[in-house]
Amino acid sequence: MGSITIDRESLVPLALLDAMGGEIQGKTRLQKLAFLLDEEQLGDRFDAYSYRKYDYGPFSKELLDDTESLAQKDLVDISEQRTVGGNTRYDYQLTDPGQDAVSKLSEKESDISEIFDAAEEIVSEYGNLPLRDLIERVYDMYPKYTKNSVYQY
Repeated sequence: MGSITIDRESLVPLALLDAMGGEIQGKTRLQKLAFLLDEEQLGDRFDAYSYRKYDYGPFSKELLDDTESLAQKDLVDISEQRTVGGNTRYDYQLTDPGQDAVSKLSEKESDISEIFDAAEEIVSEYGNLPLRDLIERVYDMYPKYTKNSVYQY
């Protein structure tokens, strides 16, 4: 990894990207998976982000900032895609240096490997859900995040 430093919190998007096969389509999916990782797997042991009620449920500005920081370090590529509805979707993909960093990090015996293992569990349960189902699952389990939502189901 050379001189690249990775904040402890930045392990969350890296671990989720790794568990998703190197790519996450959409900011909303990234937010929901990170939220579920925090709530269901990591809990008080590793409270990386604080979430607020937003348009599509729990949202963390810090998560987006950390992901953009990973992009500046050339570990993650962020691309814009047009949706059928004409909106912009942001897709996240591990770069080759990002894959190398993940390989080195996930081999460490510590709470780092715990984060990668927990991300695998979250992705195995929620990673393949259509976005609508993922949002609805989060709303069903954490109804307080429906406040301020623009999403109706």
